[in-house]
This record gives sequence, C-alpha cells and structure tokens, in this order.
Amino acid sequence: MEGNDFLGEDISSNVQRYEKMIRNKTQDYFDVDAIEGIIDYYIQHGKYKRAMQAVAFGQELYHSHVNFIVKLAEIYVLQEDYNLAQAELDKAELYEPFNPDLFLLKGEVSLNLGKLEESEYYFERALMHTDERLDMLFEIAYVYDDCDLFSEAAKYFKIIIDEEPALEQAYFELAHCYDMLLQYPDAIACLSILIDIDPYNVGAWYNLGIIYGKMNKHVEAIDAFDYCLAIDEDYSIARFNRANALVELDRFEDAIAEYLEVIKIEGGDSISFCNLAGCYERTGHLDLARENYTKAAKNSPNLAEAWFGIGITYQKEGSYLEAIAHFKRAVLLEPENAEFLLVLAECEFELGDFKEAEALYVRLLEIDPGMMEVYMDYSFMLYKLDRLQEAIDLVKKALLLDPNCHQYHYRLVVFLYAAAKEKEALTHLEMALNLHFQDNFLLFEIAPELRTVPIVMATIDAHRGDFL
Repeated sequence: MEGNDFLGEDISSNVQRYEKMIRNKTQDYFDVDAIEGIIDYYIQHGKYKRAMQAVAFGQELYHSHVNFIVKLAEIYVLQEDYNLAQAELDKAELYEPFNPDLFLLKGEVSLNLGKLEESEYYFERALMHTDERLDMLFEIAYVYDDCDLFSEAAKYFKIIIDEEPALEQAYFELAHCYDMLLQYPDAIACLSILIDIDPYNVGAWYNLGIIYGKMNKHVEAIDAFDYCLAIDEDYSIARFNRANALVELDRFEDAIAEYLEVIKIEGGDSISFCNLAGCYERTGHLDLARENYTKAAKNSPNLAEAWFGIGITYQKEGSYLEAIAHFKRAVLLEPENAEFLLVLAECEFELGDFKEAEALYVRLLEIDPGMMEVYMDYSFMLYKLDRLQEAIDLVKKALLLDPNCHQYHYRLVVFLYAAAKEKEALTHLEMALNLHFQDNFLLFEIAPELRTVPIVMATIDAHRGDFL
C-alpha cells in the first residue's frame, strides 16, 4: 500500500502545502491533526529527518501538545535510538500519565533494550488505559513479532481469538507465528479452525497449502491448493505453488501444465519461466528448457539461476564451450555459489582445461571445506591425470573432516589399489561396506577391473549376508 493511500488524500495535500511553506520561507496555518498527519506521512516514507523537522514545527506552534513528544520518541525508535526515545517518553509521561500510546512505545523501547519484564509491565498499562483494547492487543503482538519474539506474539494473538473468535486476521497472524517457530502442526490446527468458521476463505486454504509444503507433505499441499482454486480459479499464486508441489513429487508434466497456465494468466515472470524450464529440462525437452531459461534471463538479466540453467542445457548436449560461457555469466553474478562453480569445474575438466578446473576446485574448498562433491570430483581428476598420491592425500584429508562418509572410503579403495597398496585398500573396503554395503557399485564405476580381483569380491560377498 502506498503511503498516500494509507494516510489519505488530505494528508498528501497538507504535505504539499507544508513543503511549499518551507521552500518559500513563509508562514501558514496547520491544526494539530494536520501536523500529526504530515509527521506520519514522513515516517511512512522513511524520511525521518523531515519528520523530526515537522515535530519541531508542531512543538513551536502547540507547546503543550504531548503527542509531538510521543511522535519524536517514535522516530527515535525507528532509528533504533532507544535511549533518546526513552528520555522523550519519560518527559511525555509527566504530562500525560495515562496515555496508552506512550506506554506502548515504552514497552517497545524496553523490549529492544532487553528489559522483557519491564516491557510487559508497560504493555499491561497500555491495555489498562486504552479505549480500543483489540487494536492495542494487535499493536503489542506486532511489536513482539518485529522483535522476532514469536512465542510472545502468539500469546497476544490467542487472546484476540479468545475475545473475537471470528476475526480472521488474528488466525493468519497466529499461524505466521507458529510457522516462524517451525511449529507446523499448530499452524495447521489454527488455519483449520478458520476454515471451519469460513470454508470459503481462500487465504486460509492457500496458507494451509504453504505449511503442508514446508512439512514435505506435498500431496496434502496440492489438496489445499485445489480447494483454493475451486474457490477462485484465477488465484494464480496458488496455482504456482501447486506446480511447485507437483515438481517435488516428480510430476513434471503436470507441473508444466500448471506453470503454463500461470504464465497465461499473469503474463510470465522470470521465476515462472525458470521453474517451467526446469521441468522441461527434467523431462528431456532441452530446447524448450533453454527457450524458457532465455526468457527468464531476458526479463531479469541479473538472475544467475537463468544463465546457469541455459548452461545446463548445453552441458547435457555435450556443448561444453557454450555451457561454460553461460556458467561464467552465472558465477559473475553469484561468485560464491558453490553449485555454479562445481559444474563449471566439471565442464572445464571435460574440455581438458585441467589447470582452470583445478583452480576452481581449490576455490571451492576455500568456500566450503567440507563439500563432498568437490573432494570426489577433484580427486577423480587427479587420478585421471596420474597424480595418484595427490588424489589419495586429498581423500584422506576429506576423511579427517568426515570419517563416516562411505563414498570417501570406496573412492580411496580404488586409488589405493591403483597405487598397489592392497592391505590399506582392504581396510578401507571393510569400512565402506560396514557403513553402506549397497553402494559397493561405486568401486566399479571408475575401476571395473576390480571385479577381477578375487579378494575384493570375496570381501564384498562376506558382507553380503548381513544385508540380505
């Protein structure tokens, strides 16, 4: 919502008249309400310096009007100058010891200063002196919410629901608190109550779908989005998230139909094009995938995911030069993205630019020293380049970080056998089989000749009985 819409056209007019007065260095008449509206306008637009100047103007005209002191304190709170805010509020309290807005701000200041008990005391006083209890309960809850104290915020939203059981906003806010607290079953229960009250509440069904998605209950999420769309078939954000849930279930063709419908309704944005392209990519339609990734990149040239997606389509076609050009564009936009760097390194390796690939692997280990894929790919490259001891040392370094990673042990078996270190290789084979017997095929993916080594096969067979 625009500030003008929130504060009203009269206030916008007053602001123009006030600013004209300031520019011309003249004097004009404004009543108290008009000045407060001007201050609120500047606060809404984040123009705190101008808001403070308007406060000073108001105080000059109306010396005894305490709300200007409160407004100044509010500005200090927004600027996180809590001690200055507290000083202004203490001053205002001398004039108006029963002002609920003053106590609300005092509670907010205390909360931000870490004085939780003191903040509760002031919030109780705000409730005690207000004539608009429901509004004040919301305000207090929002203060807690802004401070990421979601349990405390939830307490006040529950009070609101107890007092006004049909007030839908309270249910949405309470569900949001549960969401932030990762208490998803409570969020579902809250939204379900609202749906019982109003079965055609499209927002409740939509949010229910979102929560189910976060719980990885994608079938239930789709059901919720279906109800949402049955109420309002043009509710495209529900259709978009329904498509996302279908992707999670690997139902790519169904997801494609949904994304196309979203694009038809909304005209298409970069994220929709990217998601659609991802589905085409997963179903092997690389031309359509590239077409939609390109649309996304055209719409949002700084969207690294789009450039990376184009590169993936070329990589899958074996067009590594084209792939690298697009991967580099993605890396330029997100230099620390490990996935981008890893795939770029793979392409450099495929093209035989081992120096560049190695530089990328070294950079990746600096960014994420524990990234398994880097150790696996980098060590494989060293192995293929006959830098066998370096490959062994690299995997041993990885094992120091994660001794229970069976992939490392299987990989080390291959390298140690290649280095004629059979005894040590068998030690790691035992470890690998004990950690994850079913993945013993990893040995033969890069060293099929190990199938002809009797002791290797005998060791695997000796462990096989434990996993039948």
